[in-house]
Amino acid sequence: MSRVVYANTQATPDQEALRAAHAVRIVTAEEEGTGVDRLPVGVYGFTYSPGLPNAPLFAQRRYRSYEIHKLASGEVFIVGFTTRALACDLSTAQGELSLQVQPEPEREFDTLVTIPYSRIRQHRQYAAPHQHGFMVTVLS
Repeated sequence: MSRVVYANTQATPDQEALRAAHAVRIVTAEEEGTGVDRLPVGVYGFTYSPGLPNAPLFAQRRYRSYEIHKLASGEVFIVGFTTRALACDLSTAQGELSLQVQPEPEREFDTLVTIPYSRIRQHRQYAAPHQHGFMVTVLS
């Protein structure tokens, strides 16, 4: 029986710039696995549980895991990619907007977005590595 090996993708230049703009550092080895709600401010990490208040963050990016930032203000953001049109809608939405977010750029899902947890109205409780994206409904 053969074993499947997934390649991890590198951060895009936009993600690197966003980390600098958000002034976040990667979670430490001691912090890994801790829920984002219990982590100090100014950190980022990766999870398969985007949108959960206690999503555990890890330092190593795994196949199709989502990047999460916890800013100095305490606000938590999902970092991902969606279509250019949905990214525009996200920035100008009046009311509710449902969108699909990918953990890494692909095909038409090539526009970087940040979604603050405070805007999340509804989401799937987890994102499995073999699923195509993460569905989330946000409020304006």
